[in-house]
Amino acid sequence: MPERLRGRAFWALLILLLLSFCGVSAATLIDLRQDAWMQATNGARSLGAALSQEIRRTLRTYDAALMRVGTSLSDPTVKRLDPSTRQIALFEGTFVDAFLAGVFVTDASGNIIWDRDREPSRLPNLADKSFFKAQRDAADVGLFMSEPFVREDNGADHVVALSRRVRTEDGSFNGVVVGLVRLDAFVRILHGSLLAPGDSINLFTREGVLVARVPDKPDAIGRDMSHTVNVAKFMQAESGVFTGVSAMDGVSRIYSFVHMSDVPIILDVGLAEKNVYASWNRRALTIGLVLVLLSGLTLCLAVLIRREFRRRLETERVLRHSEEQYRLLADHSTDLIIRLDADLARRYVSPAAMPMLGYTPDEMIGQLSRSLIHPDDWTEVQRIAANARQSDKGTETAYRLRTKAGDYVWVEGRYSYVPADGGFIVVLRNISKRRQVEEKLAAAHAELTGLANTDSLTGLANRRRFDEQLKSLCSAPGRAPFSLLMMDIDRFKLFNDRYGHPSGDRCLRQVAEAIKGAFPAEEALAARIGGEELAVLLPGCDLIEAQRTAERICRAVEALAIAHEGNLPNGGVVTISIGCAERSESCDLFQQVTGEADQMLYEAKRSGRNRACSRLTLAQSDEIDVSQTEALRQEAIERFRALRLGRGSVELDALTARLAKLLQAPIGFISLYASEVEIVGRYNISLATTSRDTSFCRLTVQSAEPIVVPDLKADPRFEQNPFVTCEEGSRFYAAAPLIDPHTGVSIGAISVCDAKPRYAFGAEERTLLTTFAHVVMHGLD
Repeated sequence: MPERLRGRAFWALLILLLLSFCGVSAATLIDLRQDAWMQATNGARSLGAALSQEIRRTLRTYDAALMRVGTSLSDPTVKRLDPSTRQIALFEGTFVDAFLAGVFVTDASGNIIWDRDREPSRLPNLADKSFFKAQRDAADVGLFMSEPFVREDNGADHVVALSRRVRTEDGSFNGVVVGLVRLDAFVRILHGSLLAPGDSINLFTREGVLVARVPDKPDAIGRDMSHTVNVAKFMQAESGVFTGVSAMDGVSRIYSFVHMSDVPIILDVGLAEKNVYASWNRRALTIGLVLVLLSGLTLCLAVLIRREFRRRLETERVLRHSEEQYRLLADHSTDLIIRLDADLARRYVSPAAMPMLGYTPDEMIGQLSRSLIHPDDWTEVQRIAANARQSDKGTETAYRLRTKAGDYVWVEGRYSYVPADGGFIVVLRNISKRRQVEEKLAAAHAELTGLANTDSLTGLANRRRFDEQLKSLCSAPGRAPFSLLMMDIDRFKLFNDRYGHPSGDRCLRQVAEAIKGAFPAEEALAARIGGEELAVLLPGCDLIEAQRTAERICRAVEALAIAHEGNLPNGGVVTISIGCAERSESCDLFQQVTGEADQMLYEAKRSGRNRACSRLTLAQSDEIDVSQTEALRQEAIERFRALRLGRGSVELDALTARLAKLLQAPIGFISLYASEVEIVGRYNISLATTSRDTSFCRLTVQSAEPIVVPDLKADPRFEQNPFVTCEEGSRFYAAAPLIDPHTGVSIGAISVCDAKPRYAFGAEERTLLTTFAHVVMHGLD
């Protein structure tokens, strides 16, 4: 191809490459923007779900009080009471708190006939009020919530009215029961959420009237917003997500809204678009600048490469003129010099071929190089030739050549690439004698290395060999998979104390033999890494196969039937607990692999010993039924409240803060496993209660030993938990159960959390957790 056409093809391919790279980058940015939107909507949904639960619980409490008043009105016993006593009986079921401003009953004409707070009533006729009309005009309205208004008898009170229909014996309308709830009840709930600047949370009635908002906007409370675009969308569907501009402040937000099914409330969470896409905008700008820079550099390099091509063409011309002088040198060299073409066929062989191989040059010229190279070495020669094409300094290796007599000699070959025709100049030197000496030295070194890397008691690899192999697997290119088993002989200290250390040594040797016999893989490495602690590395093995191997080891050790009176819960024989981990996308580094295997080992011990645990068994395991001890637990919780919480939670808060700081955790809390999980000691957490189903401590109370979860997102027991999936959710959890000294049941947990995974959490930290759990329960016996 002429030089001009080659140049045009070169520039066309370069431009096509740059355009392809820009297209891939644009597609990546689009995907990243979509990911940012999905993360924002998931966070908004999670926050909305948590707030909905709290608002629904609050309104149900007030609704229950109204329904009790309505029930008492039709009670014949209450009707026969004198007015004063009847006043008490009617409102006995309603509670007085800071947010329930009043409870009263009207007749069918709207006149107040009963008032919780005073008699006679201080309010006028209510027939014109929306909460009265709604109940009067519709028999099935249920709980109705009015628009916000200011109480006529107290100008400082902003309230909403909750109403329930009062019926006669034949079911006709007979008035309403009304509760006045201060708007501060809703504002308090909304203010508990962590919002970024520009975000908002709004609470509307089903009719589109604004009840509460965060951040506060007092002049908008009570305003009918049903005519605005966003609120109209809220009212058209039960739930949804969309992007819109707020009519109140003009901010563009991503809105997630939901209608609460059993209370007349619409809740929406709005995340400001500027916050959601802030990180994406920075990344897009960075990628754009990098693209411009790389494109400029690529063009500069292309110019340099073209110049280099022209320079090489000139160099080849000079080399051809000098070839005769090089041939003269080759003919008189003791090293064998060979000229190969692009197909690795010999085009020139120096006279040194005769003394080295027994062939004359004419017998070798025209033949392929492979004809004399040992079959086992041909792949290495191909690799060296490929490397030589990419290097202007030449590459070298050692391999075997067949002589004319049929035996083989070792040669050291240096390959230099000739760009002019794609061939090579090869210089071969006989190194057979040197190779023999090297092989003897290598055998001696291998023997010494084996002794240095072997545990003398068990014959397994020692800790040094184990660490070297593990680090080598973690740093291997291509993310080659492997699995790690961490093992510990159950209650081995009790074995040594009962039977003596010589018996302990025999036990270790027997267990080591059982482990080696449980897996056939030659690449696997079994090691003793300290005391009764053992480990197995399984290269190329996924977690499923590792779990099976670990279970075979458990059964093999148990089948030894070595008597162990200190291990009666597991049959009175020596058993072993195993933790399994796999190198994967989420578990790649040395510390992560060993950390996960170590935590799975502790989980195996926590769940009863003589078993193998991994993320697979966590996903398949059933939670322990704790209902058998429920009555004892609730009794113990009441005793704890009386003895520990009588003076408030200051002491428990201080204990929690001290533990969190010692463990360098940003969050700590003490929880009671009551009908709802109650937070009674806290550090950097505002949550007061949560349901049992979503609580972390539901697993902690199932065992007397601590639980540690290095990465909640990687643990199938927690990966769908709303406290993990929400924005800035928890990633690490560790807790020790609070054991009641009277009954031995667990009543809750002392816990620490972190927003980042933590794999370096060992025996010392677990002991600290257990110690603080004992301190919390101290004095209850």
